[in-house]
Amino acid sequence: MNETGSSHVQKEITDSLVSRSSLYMNMLEFDLDSVIRQLQEYVNDDDLLKLTSSSEVMTEIEKMQSQLRLKSRLDLLKRSSKFVENAIAFIPEMHRTISANANAIGSFDEEQFEALTKSTNRFESPFLLWRDRIFISIPYPDPAVASRQRPVFLLAVEISRQELGMMLQEFTNEGGQTVLVGNKQPFIIRAGTGEVNEELIGDFQRAGTEAEESKGLRSVTWNDKSYLVVTKHSSRLDMSLLMYVPESKVNASLQVYRFWFYVLSAMSVFLVLLFSYSIYLIIHQPLKRLVRSFRRIEQGQFNLEVSYPLADEFGYLYGQFNGMVKRLDVLVHEVYEQQYLARLAELRHLQSQINPHFLYNSYFILYRMAQQRDHDNVIYFTKHLGEYFQYITRDGSDEVPLASEIHHARTYAEIQSIRFAERIMVEFDEVPEELHSFPVPRLIVQPIIENAYNHGLENKRKGGLITVSFQDKQGTTQITITDNGGNMDEEKLRELQASLLDKGPSTEHTGLLNVHRRIIIKYGGGGLTLGIGEERGLTVTISIPRETRNEHESLAHSG
Repeated sequence: MNETGSSHVQKEITDSLVSRSSLYMNMLEFDLDSVIRQLQEYVNDDDLLKLTSSSEVMTEIEKMQSQLRLKSRLDLLKRSSKFVENAIAFIPEMHRTISANANAIGSFDEEQFEALTKSTNRFESPFLLWRDRIFISIPYPDPAVASRQRPVFLLAVEISRQELGMMLQEFTNEGGQTVLVGNKQPFIIRAGTGEVNEELIGDFQRAGTEAEESKGLRSVTWNDKSYLVVTKHSSRLDMSLLMYVPESKVNASLQVYRFWFYVLSAMSVFLVLLFSYSIYLIIHQPLKRLVRSFRRIEQGQFNLEVSYPLADEFGYLYGQFNGMVKRLDVLVHEVYEQQYLARLAELRHLQSQINPHFLYNSYFILYRMAQQRDHDNVIYFTKHLGEYFQYITRDGSDEVPLASEIHHARTYAEIQSIRFAERIMVEFDEVPEELHSFPVPRLIVQPIIENAYNHGLENKRKGGLITVSFQDKQGTTQITITDNGGNMDEEKLRELQASLLDKGPSTEHTGLLNVHRRIIIKYGGGGLTLGIGEERGLTVTISIPRETRNEHESLAHSG
């Protein structure tokens, strides 16, 4: 484990060196590439072109204004990157040098101009070296194109060695060193101050290049001292980033840690063996016996009693365990019985909620038909009304076959058809043969249809339609009731869905909440799912699970 940990730490250190070198070089490429592109754009600067081609016909004021505007742009170029030390424009025609670092227009430096006039490939080898200073220059026209023509102007930026060195310092490990090395232009920039060992850097650069080709880090011995070396080469800037760290610095803390690890390991082995044996005698055996007793309790053996000969902590635990078992035996039966009775009482209460308005309206319709001596409809209406109240007041089983529940819903629809004959129709699909005798809670379909009459279609003057369909899907019987009320939207749907989750009293859509809670109580799942129909009506799907039904009932009756 120690060796694996040491290897892991070393790998993290080497990965850190490789990733930091890539990060620095990518950042430098991006920054200097932006400077080069801005410098190229300045070739077409209006003021620069005027000063190089039309200075003879310009007034002194115009010249001064153009020079000041050009200097302002050079200042902007300098500030665009912290690696730019200075931005310069050489104008031979006017014998002037405009510099971002100067407060006044300077005189023309012929030696510097000639040194920076050399043609370079700005996207492969952009740097020029003059008096140990690093420049990127653009002469116009390019000497490579017009070899005999003297450039009419030259734009250049000086790269800041100091800023490059400060940035390298941030990427340097303690005890190590980081340097930037030019390839075609022989310059070396190191982090911090001090002498540069060019021979060491040259050897490390060659070793680092081989390591870079294998995308790894190379261990190099130089003057009998081992170093970890990584090199990142930039083909766009034609220079390399070299990081090297003495291996003794990297592994120093690991060596100390390894020594103390072995010492403590030997001491720990002795103490662990001694302590383990005492724990086995004092704690393990009594605890193991107590655990076995708990496992027997998990299996439902509440007539268990264990003994312990001593009067220590385990003696107290064993005594409390025996008392707990006796109390659990009593509480389990009490809790199961109370839960079953509470659920049964709530189910009875929910089933007893009948909308009194339906009763009032039914007797009013009956009164009106008797007053009009419509004997046929009175007979028809009272027959269905009698069947309706006989069904809802029945004190027998809480469950009925699905066919009986649907027959009751049809009876309710027939009663309502007398009241809403011109406005609302109810269409029932045939109950599938295999679902005829499927037991469902009483009064789960009629309250949903009643809700559609009272809320979904209350403002529907004609063409109202309620459909009832059935589906047997993935161990669940589904009954879907849909209306075409046309007044349902996403906001109302969210409010209805939230009301199904609210356990408090509800003043509206009580039928939906009643049915939903009864199914949840009885089966522990299923319930109502709400949606928006094709004509912006409400779609209610009653889901009754079949697979968990027997398990849920067995749990309730076992109490």
